[in-house]
Amino acid sequence: MWCATIRLKHSDGWFQSLGDTCHAHDEVVPVMIHSAKLLRDGTAVMLYEFKGDADAIRAILSANKTATDHEVTKINGSVSAYIHFEPSSDTRRLLQLPEEYGYVVDSPILLHEDGGVEVTIIGPQENISAGFEQIPDSVHTTVGRVGTHNPGRKDSLSKLSDRQREVLRRAYELGYYRRPREATLDDVAAEFECSQANVQEILQRIENNLISDLFTASGDTETHPTQSIWK
Repeated sequence: MWCATIRLKHSDGWFQSLGDTCHAHDEVVPVMIHSAKLLRDGTAVMLYEFKGDADAIRAILSANKTATDHEVTKINGSVSAYIHFEPSSDTRRLLQLPEEYGYVVDSPILLHEDGGVEVTIIGPQENISAGFEQIPDSVHTTVGRVGTHNPGRKDSLSKLSDRQREVLRRAYELGYYRRPREATLDDVAAEFECSQANVQEILQRIENNLISDLFTASGDTETHPTQSIWK
């Protein structure tokens, strides 16, 4: 079984006016989508997660013309919102694709600050490839990670991109993490024919993700356990 983590970005920014309005509000931060379903009547429902003021989110949803019904709940600093809404034509098409082409959308769907969404899809490779071809032209697609789906693999390294794992493994093999250090950033960079600054940035992102995951697993931090592979 195949899986791919992709980033979808609409040419207009956010896929829906609702997301754009929430992002523009000083007291509201869209975080992720836990579920999104297209209904038989052409409308859709979504379970959204925000950080921020619950009353502000209620006010935004009440004023937004595409949101026909909603329910907002705040628990432990996070705000969950069930939203029934009128999807745009592009959003509707994206929601049709999993059922039409027989692949599964994993949850959650991460929301980026520029309106892009990060989603992992799982299924036969030919089904996913066929679905990709039907993504609307107005949606820019970036593939971040592809490979075989392994539901039992939940370790920290599995959350890194293939490129990040490759750089980390080579840095370790060269002795970059030994004490005293047996390799420099220049040594690692030479292995990948890139700049020292580029390798340093990749390793810093890796270390940030791994340390964040370590503290999250221990329950000793408020950092959200779900990390974007683009960060």
